[in-house]
Amino acid sequence: MSRRLRNVTDLLAELVSIPSVNPHGDPGTKLVGEEQMALYLAEFLGELGAEVELKEIRPGRPNVSGIFRTKKAPKRRFAFAPHTDTVSVLGMTISPFDPVIKNGRLYGRGATDTKGPMAAALWALAKWARSRDRIDSETEWTFAGLMGEEAGQEGSKAWGATNFKADLVLVLEPTSMKVVHAHKGATWLTISTKGRACHASIPDEGDNAILAMRRVLEVLEKKVTPYLRRQKHRALGHVTFNIGTIRGGSKINIVPDACEIECDIRTVPGFEGEEVVRLLRREVSKAVPGVKITPAKSAPALEADRSNRWLKLAASTLNGLTVAPWFCDAAFVARPGRPAVAVGPGSIAQAHTKDEFIRIADLERGSEGFLKFIQATQ
Repeated sequence: MSRRLRNVTDLLAELVSIPSVNPHGDPGTKLVGEEQMALYLAEFLGELGAEVELKEIRPGRPNVSGIFRTKKAPKRRFAFAPHTDTVSVLGMTISPFDPVIKNGRLYGRGATDTKGPMAAALWALAKWARSRDRIDSETEWTFAGLMGEEAGQEGSKAWGATNFKADLVLVLEPTSMKVVHAHKGATWLTISTKGRACHASIPDEGDNAILAMRRVLEVLEKKVTPYLRRQKHRALGHVTFNIGTIRGGSKINIVPDACEIECDIRTVPGFEGEEVVRLLRREVSKAVPGVKITPAKSAPALEADRSNRWLKLAASTLNGLTVAPWFCDAAFVARPGRPAVAVGPGSIAQAHTKDEFIRIADLERGSEGFLKFIQATQ
């Protein structure tokens, strides 16, 4: 398989041509799941001499890993960890799985997020694995393709819960090759109010759930949001709070008996999801008795130690350090003694877009940068 490929662009074109759309929500295609991508990666890594394992996380949705073992006990361990799924192809203005190269760009779903970074790392590993440096290397490298990042992050949760060792894990995301050493976390939750329905001509006989939600919104605006803005991180800034949706009522002539909002809170190290939920239950429930707060999803914030020698090496070899307001698999992979960062070629501005692309020059520089880092860890 890999012998057909002339360069990293060819490799990315093959990856894009393999549908691996996350099935959550409306994927916009029947070609969902990461299995075919995992099988491709397993074959590619096996050809390079890696010890390959497929581990099913959900039916037809495995993680895949390839470990490049050393002759003796390794002195150092590192890993590349991209996610293998993409977001929905609904609404795309280009053919999502037929990669097109035009004006120095490669177009297709996943070109930037995150098959471009994946291709860059695989191509660098392939060059190293076929070189003399690999023969007596005392550095163990792992490539872990993780399913399900775009919804639920089940792949990284499963892999992160294992006892694998690493001096540094490079979680692959489009960061313009800047090493993201800290990013915000996220807590998603719903807040719902209940009322009593009746005919709109006699509203005093009912209990309007939308009006109850108005009181909730006042508390969120006047008390909760100002408090969260005071919870700050030196690099990431303050906690943010956004109300993304509101639903209530069923018909204009019925007093609504239910109303619900969905909230997105971006947290920082030291003030995570549990603190947010406690704050809301204290302030909102006090103002509006009977309100229900239901956490839906929580992803932790990330903060790697900037003094770590391998993180410093990555920053100097690649494109320096940065932070991000978004969250990714790195927070689920990181453990004490197993730091993780996010890095890769491409721009986050192109992720999830209707005409997703990556600049080929960025892809090539990314692969060259990863190869330099691999060589520097020997």
